[in-house]
Amino acid sequence: MTSNAPEAPPAIDDADADGGGDSIEPTGSAARRPAWKRLNFLGVFFAVTTFGWALTPSLLPRPWIFEGVIAGLGAALGYGMGCLISWLLRLTPLRERSARVKAFAWRALAVWVPIAVAVNLLAGTYWQNGVREAVGFEDEGYGWAVVVGLVAAVFAVLGVLAGRGLRRATRWIGHRLSRWVPAPVAFIIAALVVTLVIYLAVTDVLLKGFSALMNNVYSGTNATTQPGIAQPQVPERSGSPDSLVAWDTLGMEGRNFVARDPRPGDLQEFSGREAKEPIRVYVGLDSAADAKARADLAVKELERTGAFDRAAIVVAGTTGTGWLEPQTVNTVEYAWNGDTAIVGIQYSFLPSWISTLVDVDKASEAGAAVFDAVYAKWSSLPEGSRPKLFAYGLSLGSFSLQSAYTDAADISARTDGAIFVGTPNFSQPWGQIADDREQGSPEWQPTYQGGTTIRYAGDPANLAKPAGEWASPRVAYVQHANDSVVWWSAALLFQKPDWLSEPPGPGRSADMRWYPIITFLQVTVDQFMGVAVPDGQGHNYGGSMPAIWATVTQPPNWTDADTARLTTLIRTLPLE
Repeated sequence: MTSNAPEAPPAIDDADADGGGDSIEPTGSAARRPAWKRLNFLGVFFAVTTFGWALTPSLLPRPWIFEGVIAGLGAALGYGMGCLISWLLRLTPLRERSARVKAFAWRALAVWVPIAVAVNLLAGTYWQNGVREAVGFEDEGYGWAVVVGLVAAVFAVLGVLAGRGLRRATRWIGHRLSRWVPAPVAFIIAALVVTLVIYLAVTDVLLKGFSALMNNVYSGTNATTQPGIAQPQVPERSGSPDSLVAWDTLGMEGRNFVARDPRPGDLQEFSGREAKEPIRVYVGLDSAADAKARADLAVKELERTGAFDRAAIVVAGTTGTGWLEPQTVNTVEYAWNGDTAIVGIQYSFLPSWISTLVDVDKASEAGAAVFDAVYAKWSSLPEGSRPKLFAYGLSLGSFSLQSAYTDAADISARTDGAIFVGTPNFSQPWGQIADDREQGSPEWQPTYQGGTTIRYAGDPANLAKPAGEWASPRVAYVQHANDSVVWWSAALLFQKPDWLSEPPGPGRSADMRWYPIITFLQVTVDQFMGVAVPDGQGHNYGGSMPAIWATVTQPPNWTDADTARLTTLIRTLPLE
C-alpha cells in the first residue's frame, strides 16, 4: 500500500535508531528490536576512541567517580559523533557495503572493543599515577581501573539514551513540520527548535533554579558565626563596638576576617620590636545597599581607624563567599609588624565556582568600586605622607580587583605594588598582558616587557627571572602550571591553547594532550580538586605568600631569615 506521508531523511529512519546503515542486524529485524539493542558501527568505534581520550591525564589527579563520569560522557560523545558521520555518509552516493563485509567488520570490532577498553583503563591508571606523583600523592592500585570502567559504562549508557531522546524529539517535530515545508527544511528547523529549548531550559530554568536554591542554602550559612569567632573589642576592627559597620552585617567570612589573629603580642614576639594592632576593615553584603555604598563605607572605616596614617594599606579582592585567605592576611601583618590596614568588601556569599556562573558582574563591580574609592582618598593626601598602597586578590578575588584597572600601565600608575594569585582565565588585564608576552616565553610563566615591572611565577624563586632590575612598583602574577582555575576557559572546547603546545611547566604531566570538548571537561573537573592537593600545587598558594609579599612589597628591616621563619609559621595555618 502506498503511503502519502512525507518521507523522512535517512538520519531519522525508524529502521535504525542511530542513523547508520551499519546496525547490528538487518533493517527489518532491527526495527522490531528495542532501541537500546541497536548500535551504530561508527558510533561504537568513535565511542571507544573518545573513551580513551577522556582517560588521558589533565592538570590534577581525578578521583574515580570524576574519572568515570568524564570517561562515560566522552564515550557517549564519541558515539554521537560516529552516528552523525554515519548519517552523512548515507547521504552520499557511496556504494553500500555487502553483507559479508559488514559481518566481518562487526566481528573485528567485537574483538577490538574489549581489548581497547582494557588497554585504555590500564593506561588511564598509569597516567593518573603519574599526575598523582607530580603533586605528591601515592599511586592508585589497578583496581581503580575496574571502578572507573563501571562508572563510565553507566554514564555512557545514560548519555546515549539522552542523545536518542533528543533525536526522537527532533524527528517528532520534523515529521509534523514536513506537512507544510520540504522534509530537509523541516528537520533543520526541528533541530534548531530542540537546541533552543535545551538552551532555554539550561539558562532560564536550570541555572536560575540552581541559583535560587544555592542562594537559599548559602544565605543561611552567611548568617552564621563559626565556633570560636567573637566580636572584636578593639577599635581597629570593623564590627567592633566603635565600628561604623555592625557586627551582624559582616557575613560569616567577614566576621572570620575581623575576629582572627595575629594581635600585637604575636607580632612583637616574632619581630622583637613593639608592634601595632593591625587594622582590618570589612563591609558585608548587608552593611550597605550596593557596591558603591559599601566601598564608601569602607573608606569611612579606614578613616575612622586611622588607616591612612599606617605604613601600608592593602586593598583586597574577596572570593565568592567573601573569604580572604588567612595565609596572606597574616603574612602582611607579620611582615609589616602590624603597621598595616587591610580592606575588603563582600559581593556574594556563594562559593567562587557558583559566583563565576551567576555573580561575576557583581565581583567586577565590587573590585572596581572598593579600589577606586580607596584610591580617591589616598591620592588626595599629600604625596609625602601617604601610606604604601598595595592591591591583592586570590582566585575570583584577583579577577574582582583587576577590574579596577584598564591595562598593565594602570596597575603600575595607581599602586605601590600588586599581587594577583591564581587568576581566573577570563580576567583582564591578566589576559592581555599574557597575550603581549615576549616571544619565546611560555604562557604558564610569561616574560612581559623584560620583567621590569610585571613578573609571573609559581615558585617565588622565579620572581628573580628574568635577571635584571625589578623596578618599583612591583607587580606579581602568581600562578602554577597545573592550576586549573588559571587555565580553564570555554575556548578549550574547540581550540588548543598555547600552554598545551609548549613544554609543560612544573607539576603538569608531559603526557597531557588537547582533545576537543574532552579537555574542557577534564579541566572543568580539575577545578574541584584545586585545593585538595598539597601546598605549592594546583590552586594552593598559602605557603609561598611570605616570600612573595617580601619580594614585592619590600617591608622595612626585613631579611631572608625572616622570610624563612614566617614561611614556617604560615604553613601551620589551616586553609579555611
